[in-house]
Amino acid sequence: MSSRAKLTAIAAGGYAILTCLLTWPLALRLQTHLLGSPGGDTGVYVWNLWIFRHEILRHAHLPFSTEHVFAFSGGADFSLHNYTPIAGLLGMPFIAGLGVVGAFNLVLLFFICSSGLATFFLARRLGLGPVAAWIAGAVFMASPVLTGRQTAHLSLVTAAPLPLFLWALLRTLDSQRMRDALATGLLVAVATYCDAYYGIYCLLMGAFLVAWRFGSVSFGSRAHASRAGTRSVDVLIAVVLVIVAWRVVNGGSDITIGALRIKLQTLYNPVFALTCLVAIRGWLTWRPVIGLHDPSRDLGRLTRLGGLSIGVCLALLSPVLVGLALRAANDQLPGTEVFWRSSPRGVDLLAYLVPNPNHPWFGAATSPWFLPNRPDAFPEFVASFSIAAFVVIAVAAWHRALPRLWVAFTGFFVLLSLGPFVHVAGVNTFVVGPWALLRYVPVIGMARSPSRFAIVAALGLALLLAFAIEELWQRRAMPRRAWAAALTAVLAFELLPAPRALYSAAVPDVYNHIIANVGDESGRLLELPTGIRDGTSSIGNFNPATVFFQTRHRRPLIGGYLSRVSRWRRMINQRSPMLRAIFTLSEGRTPSGEWIADARAARETFLRRSCVRFVVLDKNLASPELQAFAVDALHLAPVHEDASYKLFAPVDPPACDPPQRGRRRGVVP
Repeated sequence: MSSRAKLTAIAAGGYAILTCLLTWPLALRLQTHLLGSPGGDTGVYVWNLWIFRHEILRHAHLPFSTEHVFAFSGGADFSLHNYTPIAGLLGMPFIAGLGVVGAFNLVLLFFICSSGLATFFLARRLGLGPVAAWIAGAVFMASPVLTGRQTAHLSLVTAAPLPLFLWALLRTLDSQRMRDALATGLLVAVATYCDAYYGIYCLLMGAFLVAWRFGSVSFGSRAHASRAGTRSVDVLIAVVLVIVAWRVVNGGSDITIGALRIKLQTLYNPVFALTCLVAIRGWLTWRPVIGLHDPSRDLGRLTRLGGLSIGVCLALLSPVLVGLALRAANDQLPGTEVFWRSSPRGVDLLAYLVPNPNHPWFGAATSPWFLPNRPDAFPEFVASFSIAAFVVIAVAAWHRALPRLWVAFTGFFVLLSLGPFVHVAGVNTFVVGPWALLRYVPVIGMARSPSRFAIVAALGLALLLAFAIEELWQRRAMPRRAWAAALTAVLAFELLPAPRALYSAAVPDVYNHIIANVGDESGRLLELPTGIRDGTSSIGNFNPATVFFQTRHRRPLIGGYLSRVSRWRRMINQRSPMLRAIFTLSEGRTPSGEWIADARAARETFLRRSCVRFVVLDKNLASPELQAFAVDALHLAPVHEDASYKLFAPVDPPACDPPQRGRRRGVVP
């Protein structure tokens, strides 16, 4: 083996051992337990692996659509779903031997390990030594922002394409070779197939590096600044500051000056005005001029290589793009409107300094720090990194030993992760960040959860830590090995999340009775409560565990949960009198008497179209009213009951006439 291959093998072995430690004791229960609850997003990601293989082997077509969810409206495509086809492809050979849970956990461990190794490659590309580069990869894969995601979001754990994209892009910029450009386009497609957000992050990271490489900023002389202009802006800043202070002291009372009345219900507009005035004041003072810097005339060839990268990426993403085009042609794209004040927030600025919220000793105490009062607050708004790493980075920054590119890169993504309005210690400061504007940019705005930019920020911080270590070793006050051992021990204590809480992946016994009933293979399952759920809204009450259990019984489901669901699908399902009543009862509300009567009258029509042959009632979630309505309106006969579930079958159902794949029914009787 060459020295480079030996170094890579040693680094990979170290990351493999670290992966087992970070997830311990998952390796001992690979086929029976999960790091997240099957009733949460983890169950959906396990289903992603199963449905990928199932659609290829069972239905012999590309696994980018299915009829196993939303069966009432003819199935669904995955063009806007966090589908993770890369994980499905990697897990496909192992499902037969390990089961879907074992394959999922094996893929998860691989992704954790590969994120460290990919960061190692990037750090080595940046000229860092082996030890500093290995620590960068280890800290990135062990960062709380990623270990927290392991409990819910497999797609975001597949972070290896991010540093690999930077590695390929830097090679392309330096070498200007076609093969590096091809690799860059390939990695953008891979990142998108891992998580759609990661494809967008690659665009932003690439734009930042190219702008840094070829952009230039010069500043005018302060002597040329207009004194009259700056004084006018200063006066306006003072006025707005008084208005903000008045609002803070007096609450929501308005300011009346003669016939002028200034409404101050919130601080959004005054602080936005103040931010704009401060920006104008800075521009008047510094007079920045942005230009193009290309002394070697490389931009022309790189533009052609960039076009090649884009072409490769689009070709590889064609299955998803075709799905998007078909959705647009049929007016089935989800309409997610972005509002100025109520769009998703980002992480708290101080969340980066929270001690490891996954730590077995103090994590329970620190995990709620600066998190919003939301069910998905953990891990969605976790941004913790490492206190010890911050200290090392700060010391290197004091010595001005950090490269400006990666300081700016990290700072940019930290700002993006703060969301449209900056929160500090749980308080909305109403100060706008760059995401307040970027979220309106086409394609970029599809990354609707700005808190996830914290993953890219963690990558930047890991690189800064490696640069800091490399520099401080040159100034070491103690032997190098002792320095490395001490820092490694501190980082290991701070970042180690093990032993991890594990969740049973057992499937309730009631589904074995569905498996045993092979008389009607086309029969579908209605699990109550049910509904239509996506990442931003919910109709009814669909339990994500339902799709996880489908990996066992394999029957198509009436409801479903995808990342984004179109208005058309909601409309089609709600036009059904039966589903309209069921969705209402699933939400804990009571439908009108007219809706109840319409649902009972539509029983035959509903069963003919839906092909429902099994109804499972979750006794812990389905209200007595929902249970009574389902048994009465659908004419259900009991089949099996255990401590948590009841299994029913419709009495004398009509013959099935389901909607076909790709055929759109405009009216549901």
